[in-house]
Amino acid sequence: MHISQIRIRHFRNFHAERFGFQKGVNTLIGENGSGKTNALYAIRLLLDESLARNATRLRETDFCRILGDWRGHWIIISADFVEVDPSEGCQLIKHVAGHMNGKAEGTFTLYFRPKLSVRQKLYQSSQEGDSEQTRRTLEAITIDDYEPVTTGRSTADFLDSSTYLGLAGDVNALAFPNPDDDDQDLLGVRIGAIHTEVTCTFAQALRDVVADLRGYRSNPLLTLLRGMENSIEIGDVDRITKLVGRLNSDISSLPEIKRIASGIQETLHATVGHTYSPGVSIESALPDEIEKLLQRLTVSVGDDVNSNHRGELADQSLGGANLIYLALKLLEYEVKLRSDMVAHFLLIEEPEAHIHTHIQKTLFENQPTKRTQVFLSTHSTQISSAAKIGSMNVLARRKDHADVFQPATGLDPSAVKRVERYLDAVRSPLLFAKGVILVEGEAELVMLPAMVRAVLGLSPDEMGISILAMDSAFFEHIAAVFHPTRLRRRCAIVTDLDVALDELPQDSKEDSAEQKSARLAQKIGSSRQSRLTAFTSGNPWVRAFYAQHTFEVDFLHASNAFELAKTVDGVYKRASDRERIKAELESDDPSITGRAALSLATKAGKGWFALLLAENLSHQTYIPDYIVQAVAFAAEGLPKAALRRSGLFRLEKNPFDLAEPFPDRKQLDAMAVDDFLELYREKAPNDVLTRVLDYQDQFFAA
Repeated sequence: MHISQIRIRHFRNFHAERFGFQKGVNTLIGENGSGKTNALYAIRLLLDESLARNATRLRETDFCRILGDWRGHWIIISADFVEVDPSEGCQLIKHVAGHMNGKAEGTFTLYFRPKLSVRQKLYQSSQEGDSEQTRRTLEAITIDDYEPVTTGRSTADFLDSSTYLGLAGDVNALAFPNPDDDDQDLLGVRIGAIHTEVTCTFAQALRDVVADLRGYRSNPLLTLLRGMENSIEIGDVDRITKLVGRLNSDISSLPEIKRIASGIQETLHATVGHTYSPGVSIESALPDEIEKLLQRLTVSVGDDVNSNHRGELADQSLGGANLIYLALKLLEYEVKLRSDMVAHFLLIEEPEAHIHTHIQKTLFENQPTKRTQVFLSTHSTQISSAAKIGSMNVLARRKDHADVFQPATGLDPSAVKRVERYLDAVRSPLLFAKGVILVEGEAELVMLPAMVRAVLGLSPDEMGISILAMDSAFFEHIAAVFHPTRLRRRCAIVTDLDVALDELPQDSKEDSAEQKSARLAQKIGSSRQSRLTAFTSGNPWVRAFYAQHTFEVDFLHASNAFELAKTVDGVYKRASDRERIKAELESDDPSITGRAALSLATKAGKGWFALLLAENLSHQTYIPDYIVQAVAFAAEGLPKAALRRSGLFRLEKNPFDLAEPFPDRKQLDAMAVDDFLELYREKAPNDVLTRVLDYQDQFFAA
């Protein structure tokens, strides 16, 4: 038995989201603040017996902020189980949570909703058309008017808004259903917790492990020791408790201890008198009960297994302490696994803290899967690169809520395997980025971020964009994960059409060797465009952008001869070659200048040439228009504050030739961001930042 999906409505930063899970290890991947901790806590509310009994009595802050006022809304967390086998334990779960459809499926749901009396008041006033009374009833609701309810066999899809509104009511429309007519098939049948049939082990994020290991409730060592006193031989218990009793007596009878106690007593007599002063003694208080003695045990650690030294855990590095903590939690899991529970769930929150990359990947790859479903949250590129996208949920932070994506949805197994092979530690950032640009060469990989930084004053990282290089043959394989049913993030593909610099003969039989090569490249470029056009058709999340020729040629033709000329001396040694190439770069014939650019790149090697070229960029460099479009597409949702900062950067560099200048900096700083951007577009209609804004309006007008 395992969980196939968790559905969450209105809990914390989840408005209406579905998590899809597989057998074995599942990963929850996302940036900081995207909701990974909230997702694990939602699972724990359903499964974890170690939570406080009143944990399901949620708080006002547990409602999703996108709701605005939480009053009247419901929080719903629902788990779907599959492969509920015929074993005795599973049959009990199937009896209370299994669907009556003959399949090995079941659903367990937690509702946090207004109590019956409140829902009746809302229904009555809304039925009478008394909107003011309904509004007053809503405004009077407190969190104490809510109740947690758990059910089995719910058939409702609460992620569907019409279904949710039909059962919970419409707060905005002030319309509420009759709670006496609740559809029990949809809501499910009330049942108790299922903790007694499953086990759940939770290893929290590794932030202050030493403190946790000193605590009582949070110490996994005590969890392992709890109840062990019952398995210790009675003779050993008697011997140890007698030894502790004698030790307490010996310590308490030391003359030095007695002198201190006597001194305290005399001081009390001198200050408050004999009548009011309490009696004082100092005694050793080592517990003589075996249970309490076991609770005093602590872990001693050495630098490695070969070291004879063992010291306190606090003396260890953070990484070492974290590994000890994880080992204790995994051992706790192993102990539970030996029980006769029908399902085991292991939740691990961000295990990467203070652990170096090799351990991160090893830890992930060695997760137990025998009779266990693992849920592991992370923002580690090392762990995400080793994860299977078929069992991956990607979380993206939005304003007041989070989106949840399953990047393998609808992909055939061969396509999934291709993506997984590609996701090494270098390329896995595409899972975390707000937007992605796929390029086919080293030159674009080096130059694109350098141009954006030099011209716009923002790095791609600041814009939330990942730029990844790959062979153009792989574009579709990787871009396939960006889709309405998978990752809903923008993916721009930047590639070349490779149009010949010179007009080719109408009859290909007349081609020279050079023309034959150019014709082939042009044919491949045209074929690539046709292929990508078909691939991106109907998918708003992926778009292709093309250089007319190649990157180096189109960069030059964007009025960047100055930047290329500055690289000549670093590429050619002979003065005659330098003079020739510089003269060709200044030619009025685009075919001559284009061949000069290609000669430079070929001579130096495209990657090295791009590095040389990047050193000569400035705010006056012109970004080719197809790249401006790609950046605008990938940077959807870029905060206006960042666009304003880019505008101020451009104004500081002052690349404009304006009849009427901008206001001074003090006035600009006082302007609202929308007013600033409107003024910028008005005064600098041809500037690169204005082009970015214009293209975004064009791409995302709907």
